[in-house]
Amino acid sequence: RSHPLNFQSLVLVFPQLHHFSSSFITQPSFHRPSPTIAPLHSQSSISDDSYGHEKGNSVVSVSIKRTFPHATTEEARDAWIEYHWKKGGGLPLLILSSSEVYEPGSKAANSRGKPTSSYQIDHHSVGRSLLMTRTIMPVLMREDLVLHKEDVLPSNSTIELRYEVTEAGPFYADVIPGSHSAKVIFTPIPEKEFGCEMTWDVEFLTTKWSSFYELMTKWTVGTASSTIQEVLDLPRLFTATTMIECNLDPILARRKSLEFFWGEGGGLPLVPPIPFGKVLEEGAGLARENLLRIPPFLTESIIDLRESEDASEFTYRLNSPGLLTFPFLIHTHLGRVQFSSMSSTFGSESTTTSLLMTWKVEIRPFKVVGPIVEKMVEMVVTTIIRNLRIRLKEPGAKVVIKPPRGDENLSMGLGSFGSIPKESWLGGVLDSHLSDKRSTMDQTLSLIQPWTWGRSGSGDDDDFV
Repeated sequence: RSHPLNFQSLVLVFPQLHHFSSSFITQPSFHRPSPTIAPLHSQSSISDDSYGHEKGNSVVSVSIKRTFPHATTEEARDAWIEYHWKKGGGLPLLILSSSEVYEPGSKAANSRGKPTSSYQIDHHSVGRSLLMTRTIMPVLMREDLVLHKEDVLPSNSTIELRYEVTEAGPFYADVIPGSHSAKVIFTPIPEKEFGCEMTWDVEFLTTKWSSFYELMTKWTVGTASSTIQEVLDLPRLFTATTMIECNLDPILARRKSLEFFWGEGGGLPLVPPIPFGKVLEEGAGLARENLLRIPPFLTESIIDLRESEDASEFTYRLNSPGLLTFPFLIHTHLGRVQFSSMSSTFGSESTTTSLLMTWKVEIRPFKVVGPIVEKMVEMVVTTIIRNLRIRLKEPGAKVVIKPPRGDENLSMGLGSFGSIPKESWLGGVLDSHLSDKRSTMDQTLSLIQPWTWGRSGSGDDDDFV
């Protein structure tokens, strides 16, 4: 079972995944919820009540339902706050959020200075109210949400959230001030240990354009609900393994991999990452706890380092991925790289020591681009593994740049045009080209298959990752 927000607990899940193969798959007991399991319900209406009729206003009411078969109500509530309230629910928006804690006995006030009700149970703040305010950019809409702790609820019990729009902003001036109310209810599925249903109701008054506001609300709430559903779904798992023939113990191999992958960028054809935070001694002083990759402006963090007598590993995560980290459109990304020593004895004297490297990645991609993101993750991971194998197996190896097909007439008597590190992506491409024995037609076709670049196509150990 996955925990979408607690990455430390996800680390404990990894040891159960050793039997997975080297492709994007799910655990045998895992599956994508079918439409019958996770229905997409929505209701909406526009009507005139007594207040609206007298003032010429209309009531807009929207209700969206989703089913989360793998999450408790607490996990669903946390995902709603993290991925909708704080990150925009998968919509192209920028969220500016703040929060303020109120001690027991004090009355929380909303952004307009008026007292608010105490709504939701929050297990992080016993006996306190937490007022959460957010401003939605660029529409400049402001909303308030109050979390409150009164007592300890049983696990997977019904949870209700309420929030309100305190300032509609200049683009939604037709919304009557103070008329907006919304509630999100998470209800456990009867007779099941896990799984819950979410009902999201929104209601407000408008002076005009009620049909437009009804469609807009239905789209925004529906998109955010689908985002929460994707976040709470079981993650996709990618596993890559390779054997590296070198006389390095697992701890030293991890040190060199952090130095190369985390400190230098892993030989990818990108701007070198910008490290920041605490220096990692495990990375030979070149790696730090965090790094920024440009592009696509992703921050990553090392969250766990472990070692045993014959193995070592490190776990990392991508921080706050989303729409702004295009093209890596994912909700969560958690990876673990492990090195294990392997010894083989031939006869009575010959012993060969190798390293078994296993790289596991769990991701929850945006569903509309899932296959593309999975292929991109595969390309990045396998390229780094190929480059790291060269770094550990052939340190300092170079690839000589020669004219096409060794034509000396094109080299102007120089014989070569210099050399580049073999452990880089370009070095891998050139090295594979020089050793490529395929026909001209096959090589031409590979030009439109960039995921094959850097591989010889021979199928041997040097080609497999």
